[in-house]
Amino acid sequence: MPDTDPPGDAPGKTILDEREEELSLLQIDEKNALYYEYDPPSGAGGKTFVFINPITGDCSLWQGLIGPALRKAGHGTLVYNFRGQAKSSFDPAIALDDKLITADLMRVIAELKIDAPIVVGLSIGGLYAIRAHAQGLKPSGIVLVNTLRKMSPRIDWMNRMCVRLMQQGGPTLLRDVASHVITSEAMHAAMIDDIFDNPSAYEGLAEDAGFMNLVTHMADTSWEMDLTGLDLPVLVTTGYQDRVFYNPADVDALFAELPQGLRLDIPQAGHMIPAERPKEFILALMGFADIL
Repeated sequence: MPDTDPPGDAPGKTILDEREEELSLLQIDEKNALYYEYDPPSGAGGKTFVFINPITGDCSLWQGLIGPALRKAGHGTLVYNFRGQAKSSFDPAIALDDKLITADLMRVIAELKIDAPIVVGLSIGGLYAIRAHAQGLKPSGIVLVNTLRKMSPRIDWMNRMCVRLMQQGGPTLLRDVASHVITSEAMHAAMIDDIFDNPSAYEGLAEDAGFMNLVTHMADTSWEMDLTGLDLPVLVTTGYQDRVFYNPADVDALFAELPQGLRLDIPQAGHMIPAERPKEFILALMGFADIL
């Protein structure tokens, strides 16, 4: 789903991390590489947070306020882009599906030798964290951000619509059509004038484009998940103003399956909690790290 990046509890300008950007690539082969930004912990007892993007986002989502705040507190951060996202290369002949993305998550953590990270996944990013744990990843904790859901015709409709919108008008059309039903009222107020007073041209994506590959396979992803097997602390953060993916009964039922579940509900937020309510999100991450 579309991403936005205003800081604070009211959308506005982004405070960028004051450091020189370095292009770091984990080269998989001559056609495939993962772009990442890694800062190890600087303080005693600091944890490393590994952030997993949603499909249509990139690692800039985490680096406006969240990453700098965690690093200032002595924690480490790893953000990276999936193959097909910005600065990460891919072979157009391969499927950028959940199996490949989960394997790449485990690959980049192993390559950087990050021990017992806190893995934070937004939307389908949380599903990849769950799959990676089932395949042997050993995080100290997992944060699921608007991940808990059960597949329904409504969600299936949205997933298939994402593919069609990308074909017809690319990420900008997807943003304009879907943002108002997955984000908060505060986000609507911040975005509406820019979208309608300064309309963008829509340009459909080619079938071999990275986002097209990712969105197509997102629509086919199974959301079956074994939450009873998550034998570690799991923080579930949920935004009530997500009018597409949030179903209270489903979230309650799935949360009850977690052996060590913790929960933070944010009524003022929608689907994009890190962008919509970053201050609350930062405090939640720091508090979670303190109990691990």
